[in-house]
Amino acid sequence: MPQVDRSAALTLDFLVIGGGIGGLAVAYVLSKAGHRVRVLERRDLNAPGGGHRVPPNMSKILRQWIGEEELMKVSTRCVGTPFHHLRTGDLVGYLHWKPAVMAETGGDFLLMHHDDIIRILYKLATGAGARVDFNTEVVSIQQGSDSIPNPSVTLANGEVLTADMLIGADGYRSIAREVVLEDEDMVKPGGMTLYTGVVKAEDMLKDPELRPYVLSDEWAIWMGPHRSVCGHPVRAKKEYFFHVYSWYNKDGQEQGGEESWDELFPTEKLNIEGHGPKVQRLIKMAPHLIRTRFMTRPGGIDDWVDATGRIVLLGDAAHPSFPGGSHPASMAIEDAVVFGSLFSHLRMMDQIGSFTSAYQELRQRRCELVKLADIANAQMVAMPDGPQAEARDEDMRRRKDEWDEGTLKAQFEEIAEIFLYDAGDAAEEWWVNWGRFSQTAREQPHLVNFGNFATVTVSED
Repeated sequence: MPQVDRSAALTLDFLVIGGGIGGLAVAYVLSKAGHRVRVLERRDLNAPGGGHRVPPNMSKILRQWIGEEELMKVSTRCVGTPFHHLRTGDLVGYLHWKPAVMAETGGDFLLMHHDDIIRILYKLATGAGARVDFNTEVVSIQQGSDSIPNPSVTLANGEVLTADMLIGADGYRSIAREVVLEDEDMVKPGGMTLYTGVVKAEDMLKDPELRPYVLSDEWAIWMGPHRSVCGHPVRAKKEYFFHVYSWYNKDGQEQGGEESWDELFPTEKLNIEGHGPKVQRLIKMAPHLIRTRFMTRPGGIDDWVDATGRIVLLGDAAHPSFPGGSHPASMAIEDAVVFGSLFSHLRMMDQIGSFTSAYQELRQRRCELVKLADIANAQMVAMPDGPQAEARDEDMRRRKDEWDEGTLKAQFEEIAEIFLYDAGDAAEEWWVNWGRFSQTAREQPHLVNFGNFATVTVSED
């Protein structure tokens, strides 16, 4: 992926609502291109969070931005995924993240803490010139008009801010989304509630059975009926993070909570009777949990850009991810890279419409497919007892015991579409194939003499 160090010929004022992963990443790439960016984040820099799997399509972007050495100070390179039964702890199978497979992707599969990713992106964004305002809540958004197209926002303190463009990177419960869709956000429960916890490594090291997990380079998964748990080291093994996935009110835990990362849930209120003793002890070590409910939108989100063309959605505001999936962070950063790369080519205001359309076209289908993959993977490790779960276990045992080059090839083919993707290349390919020609036509209308079809002049550029 070539580093895009290009300053836009025409620079704009951007307001970004939301200082999460997507908001800070797009602030960085736009600022690098010379645009003036201000980020408005309602929380502070120390908001609670959990862990992220950082697949190669994301890690190669971070590595390009901050370098290998800095990245590895706060991450762990994942070597594999052991699959256990949740009730007994017995090992069922093992998925190797083979070095040969990772090398083909151009990146690594890393394990990181949300807070470390945020701080990396905050430093990048502010270092590139973006302004980031924490504890700053946006209470309303005003679209522009035909005469004055610039959108504006009203803050909780009454201040009104105006910009050339507004990016809604404000997560699941986006206020920007309702403006774009011109309708209330219609959601319904998706059947899963997620509980996120973080444990200090020093506490796990005192337990002989938990000690190997925090010292490992693995992303472990425990599978049970309508319930699964996954966990891995974060902060370069200074802490250990876990997710508990609770499905359909069938695992002894009532579905509840909001579609957000704000609710702190008492650890002792989580029903863990069906868990093996090791997992029970791990969960009890967490001082609290974050409860997040998976919600679906039957009507979908068809439009990422408002009717004026000046308000755009990004990250979970545009395509709400599956909580606890492996790809929400990577999809948000990919959005940012594509959007920033396109707007680094900006020369005229009338390019904005084609750039925002290209952004949605390049990103929407991929985000939908990746989300479906995350949901399918989560459901696969939470199957009810029965023939399907037994067939899954047998397949995992066979993969563990009979790993060969054919299996390696099949595994690579399964993940290639996600891991090999290069967001910067996707944006630049669109520019080379489409964007630059529309710009040339606008700038040089004399290239084709429509008054005389016998004579057509083609520029050598």
